[in-house]
Amino acid sequence: MRKALEQVAAELNETLARTQGRITKLDVDTYSGVAGAIVRVVTVVDESDFRSKYIIWANEVGATDEKALRRAQEKINARLAKLHGEVAGFYLKFITPMIPKHTYATIIIAVNEQMPEKVGKLASEERRERLAAMLRLLGNDPKPINLVQVAKIFGVSRDTVYRDLEELGIKR
Repeated sequence: MRKALEQVAAELNETLARTQGRITKLDVDTYSGVAGAIVRVVTVVDESDFRSKYIIWANEVGATDEKALRRAQEKINARLAKLHGEVAGFYLKFITPMIPKHTYATIIIAVNEQMPEKVGKLASEERRERLAAMLRLLGNDPKPINLVQVAKIFGVSRDTVYRDLEELGIKR
């Protein structure tokens, strides 16, 4: 199961990193059997919003459902604390194989990174680096960027954001 989770999460996170928007729905189906494991994860993305987004997971074993769940929650909560995000959806499944008599708790969570309301005054270079990172996520197309909102977040004027775009070689 872990290998299947690793593969699906890596592939989906790579796709999500290239996709504008935020996750609004998560749907998961898992199967674990003698021949191996299958994990299917589907996300619905609202493309009108701009956020980084991730799929995180944990698959932990315990002598009981409660122990396996506690271990999986600890792992997930530690990852969530580092992401500063909001949970967009989650999946939980317990699997208890006949031999050995243990329980596995699988948790899969979709996370949207929180957007700061304001980052305060930054040096011009750092502000431009952040603006360039946003543009890379948008395929270097500045049209979806709300310049008034970006200016508000950075604590600068809209004209300053226009100048930053020009410095980055982007015409709007």
